[in-house]
This record gives sequence, C-alpha cells and structure tokens, in this order.
Amino acid sequence: MLNRRSIRIKVLQHIYSFGLNVRLSEDVEVLKSNTLVNLKSSISSIDTYYIQVIVLALNFQEIDIKKKALQKKNKLNFNLSQNKILELFKKKPVIKNEMISFNSSLSSEIELLKDWYKLLKSETFFETYNKKDNPSIDDDIEFIKGLIFVFILKNEDINSFFESRNIYWDIDKQIIRSMLKTSIGSLNSTDFNTFAVASLSENIKEDIEFASSLFDCVVSNTDKYDSYVKKFVKNWDIDRISKMDLSIIRLGIAEMTSFNHIPVKVTINECIDLAKNFSSPKSGKFVNGLLDVISLNLLEIGQIKKTGKGLIDNK
Repeated sequence: MLNRRSIRIKVLQHIYSFGLNVRLSEDVEVLKSNTLVNLKSSISSIDTYYIQVIVLALNFQEIDIKKKALQKKNKLNFNLSQNKILELFKKKPVIKNEMISFNSSLSSEIELLKDWYKLLKSETFFETYNKKDNPSIDDDIEFIKGLIFVFILKNEDINSFFESRNIYWDIDKQIIRSMLKTSIGSLNSTDFNTFAVASLSENIKEDIEFASSLFDCVVSNTDKYDSYVKKFVKNWDIDRISKMDLSIIRLGIAEMTSFNHIPVKVTINECIDLAKNFSSPKSGKFVNGLLDVISLNLLEIGQIKKTGKGLIDNK
C-alpha cells in the first residue's frame, strides 16, 4: 500500500497535466476520462518498476557469473556472482515472473547492460566488497544497499533508461526507493530469509480509489474551488498564481471538503510539503497562508465537516 503522500504526488501530477491540457481539449470529459485512466495505470505500474530494479541487480549478477566462468584460472574474486541476497531474490515467485518479461524486453540491450556492469565495477563499494575472500551475510546486505541505492537509482544512464519507459520515473523513483528500503531493511544476518517483497498489490484497489476520488473532486469542482481562492487572495489575480501552486491549492480544498476522515491540519501540512518540493521556494508559505484562511471560512459556513476528535483543528 502506498502512503498517502505518494498518492497525493501522483494525483497532483495528473491534476497539473489536466489543467494544462483542458483549454486545448475539444472534449473535456474525454480528457478527464483519459487522465483518470493514466492516473490509475501510473499507480498500478509502480509495483512493476520496483521489481524491475531488483531484476536489474540480478542481471548484473548473471554477467558476473559469466565473467567468473571465463576466468576460472585467475584468483580474482567474483563475490557478486554468489551474493546470497540476490540468490534469495531469485526464489521469490513475483520476482521470477517479472524476470521473464523484463529480460525479454532487454534482449536488444545486452551491450547496454555490459556497459553498466563495467561502471558498477569501478564503484568503491564494489571494489571493497570484491576484495573480501569470504563475504558474510552482512557484507552481502551492505553490497546490495550500495548496488541499488548508490548505483542503480543514481546512475544517470540507468535513470534515462527507466525514464524512456515511464514518464513519471523521476517521481516514482522516490516511491520505489522507499519500498526498497522497507524490503531490504527486513533482511538481517540471523535470518535473512525474512526478506519480504514490498508489493502494493494487496491494497492497490484502496489506493486507486482514494486517488481517483481526489482527482475527480478537483476536476469536477475547479470553478467552485477557484471562487474560494479569488475571495481570499489579496491584491493578486488568480491568473497570476502559478499553475502548480493553484493545482496544490485545489487539491487541498478538495481533500478538506470531501474527505471527512483526514484532519485539516494534515491536509495543509501535506500541501505545504508539495509546494516546497514541486513549486517555487516561496510557494510553501503562500499555500499555507491561503489554505489556512480558506479552511477557517469553509469551517464557519459548514463546507468542511470532519468526524473524529481533533479532525477539524487546523491551528
């Protein structure tokens, strides 16, 4: 299951995209429907890309195994070829299944994989690991952390590769990194078989339902939400507000007025973080001030109705 912040980011992406394209569209309802389909797909696909990162690590191991077979007489270590954590990964059915389809799509990229492997060998953490004669489980775990978090998720060429397959990769990578930290964090030297694949599949329907509802609230009530903004923004025409800031404010109003289980304070804080991360340096303060005054007004006229202790406290 994705955390709510990750879902808000995905929804914001599609609200922003919809806002940019709505004036150019001949059929707004078709645009809305297509954007919603893309939103659902982008959430569902995170699982796949998460596993593909692991499969890419396994591909590097396969190259190492082949290199070792060709140099049997040398005394070089090929610790990657016998990394016990990667061997564990191979046994997981969900990873085994993805290996088949992902490797099939990589059939024309063999040379690219070999080039990445050469770059991997030059990494300090790789050289340190490969000098060990008998790596322990802890050594294997630390190497996997370096392989995934230092190399795969930071290498520009590898990221360009994933970007060519996923236009949302730059954001999805943050979500995937968090999932991988959870999975790898479950490993330990006393019982490394406890590794758990952090799949979204069990709760993905709930995530998609929340995301779809939030997106629909925004695009269906944009004019109403903008009227609140126009009422309280001082000495500032709404057309002068950046498209990203306006998208975040609309998302915040939608969540405050249509999701009675989420505290107002939580919504405002989340929107401030979205503004800081995806808009200008001053946007966090602007979004905070505007949503705060709008929320107080909407509470007063009964447009915000929260259930549960503390849910209406935005101070």
